[in-house]
Amino acid sequence: MTRVTRMAAGLAGVSLTAACLVAAPATAASEYGRTAAPDRVLRSGCHDYGYRFRITAPTDDWTLETFLRDPTGATIASGTFLSDSDAQLRHSRFRFCRYSTRPGVFRIRALLTWYGEFGEEHRVWLDTSRFRLSRPR
Repeated sequence: MTRVTRMAAGLAGVSLTAACLVAAPATAASEYGRTAAPDRVLRSGCHDYGYRFRITAPTDDWTLETFLRDPTGATIASGTFLSDSDAQLRHSRFRFCRYSTRPGVFRIRALLTWYGEFGEEHRVWLDTSRFRLSRPR
């Protein structure tokens, strides 16, 4: 490889790398959507506890991943929603059993991924939402 071809190959590699790096637009995460759940009381036995989400993706081709974290910070549940099959869905649920769930503040983290016109992937973490599960009185 001559000096000229090495330089051309290096410039081509840098150009290709720069073209492949696609960042999400500089917009606040809250503008892309949010999650929410009401504070609840842990009932005896196992029950579903609902949560809501709202998505405002720049395109109609998106994926939403939700992650539930318990009071210790451990991820204990997750969900995945796709624009193709869940476009009208705006709520879901996590299942808790009182005997194995520690009361406290839980967090819902959500990762929104959308795809541009040419298949480029964009990702943004939505603002974390919080809700409390308390012991019955």
